[in-house]
Amino acid sequence: GSSVFYAGGGGGSGDTGGAGGIGGGGAGVAFSGNGTAGTTNTGGGGGGAGWTGNFNGGNGGSGVVIISSLTPAVATTGSPVVTTVGSNTVYQFNSSGTITF
Repeated sequence: GSSVFYAGGGGGSGDTGGAGGIGGGGAGVAFSGNGTAGTTNTGGGGGGAGWTGNFNGGNGGSGVVIISSLTPAVATTGSPVVTTVGSNTVYQFNSSGTITF
């Protein structure tokens, strides 16, 4: 499969806006404007706001919980995305939920 990255840092602000980090970080802006939000379900940080006025940094992206287990769960709530990788069962929660082994 392909690599997936999480929790990228938000880009900075200043005379030039910084790019968000790999893993869902939002871009910062130069001079004026609001920062870009981090990517949903990655936990990426929000980008920095412009410095020439009353602007806001971007919101951080919502988080994600990933659990990989050799033993399959007996119950889950919250509709996790369930995949199999090798002999492991992988559970990805993008919203609230529970898991019981």
